[in-house]
Amino acid sequence: MTSATFQVIRLSRAAAASVSPATAAMVRRCILDWLGLAIAGANEPVSRTLRAIALAEGGRPAAAAIGGGEEVSARQAAFLNAVAGHALDYDDVSLAMHVHPTTVILPPLLALAEERGLGGRAVMAAFVAGYEAAGMIGRWLGAGPYDRGFHMTGTLGALGAAAACAHLLGLDEEATARAYGLAASQAAGLKAQFGTMAKPIHAGRAAEAGLCAAMWAEAGISSRTDILEAPQGYAATQSAIPAGPITWDGHELDCNSFKYHASCFGTHGAIEAIAALRAQGLEPGDVRQVRLTVDAGADRMCNITAPRTGTEAKFSLRFVAALALSGADTGRPGLFIDAVTAQPDLVALRDRVTVAFGPPDWPADLTAVEVTLADGSRREARCDTSLIGADDDRLRAKFLHLAGTLPDGQAHRLADQVAGIEAVTDVRALCRLALRAE
Repeated sequence: MTSATFQVIRLSRAAAASVSPATAAMVRRCILDWLGLAIAGANEPVSRTLRAIALAEGGRPAAAAIGGGEEVSARQAAFLNAVAGHALDYDDVSLAMHVHPTTVILPPLLALAEERGLGGRAVMAAFVAGYEAAGMIGRWLGAGPYDRGFHMTGTLGALGAAAACAHLLGLDEEATARAYGLAASQAAGLKAQFGTMAKPIHAGRAAEAGLCAAMWAEAGISSRTDILEAPQGYAATQSAIPAGPITWDGHELDCNSFKYHASCFGTHGAIEAIAALRAQGLEPGDVRQVRLTVDAGADRMCNITAPRTGTEAKFSLRFVAALALSGADTGRPGLFIDAVTAQPDLVALRDRVTVAFGPPDWPADLTAVEVTLADGSRREARCDTSLIGADDDRLRAKFLHLAGTLPDGQAHRLADQVAGIEAVTDVRALCRLALRAE
């Protein structure tokens, strides 16, 4: 029987070799969305601080620090750019693997491609390989690791990044398996850090770990080649080794979810449902009480009761519901700052919101909203976030807004380059468009 580790390697390679036009379009969406987020996120305090540390540390310039004006080493670029892409917590989501996939898979690929002079077509194929590898492992393990408190963007994300980088480097199966093992030994991230600067650092470390693991494997560093199924290996320590085999039933990428609100994805159902009620004439002054019913897992993800900072507010169902009730533009990252979180009118609205948890069979992606009005009448709405699809117009508008700090016309040129990325022969030229003049 083929081991789980080698099964993932072989199936993910097959997936990368057979990409439909629809899946290729999804890859381009992922790249465009992430570039906008990294450009904007590079100006967040966590990104600025870590970039200053990296520049003081020094290194051989090889790749762009996206959103800044500097070149750093490939390893530093993978780390810094992944942090920047996740700093706003506005990046895409895979519900199957409980991971923000693009911010851990794409930055190390771009860094390696820049360093080695590779083109867009190779990056796209490697992205598919990494995404599908992580998707297969995520479905195989299920929600157990996430429920235990592992931030799987940091843990499973490291394996996805390693799979992608190994594919880009053209490693054989044995070397790729060693890369998996080396990445698994570096994988880390705890959900207890949600609402702090440590959370985007999980993404940075996963991207860096994946890049280093592939490069170490290329250089001949030894590792177990059965890390997924090994006793005391990845599955056994994260949750439990599943009884079933690794399978692939089609591109997980096709189900990728994008964010249209700059907060934890677990809060998006509440925002969308309340927006539907506002479209029917609901006004915040009419509201006596709001009851949100969500899956119990939200309690360990996005249920900070009384957030004190803008970062905590992104993980507060109650506060995000208050923003939605007020009609605030939750697609604007600048909304989530300390001053807004402390606004008396929003705090008063927040305190009218209660969070309840559905029964054990409540769908993980479903949010039900019940609003009691001042006259005692009730309004209800529901949203299943798994049904929110990719909207190209909405994504391009999001990108152009986030990339607005670039020099005149540069954001549009960058979007055009991504649209034709298969024809880009040197990724360095594309990445230079994502630099600000400083």
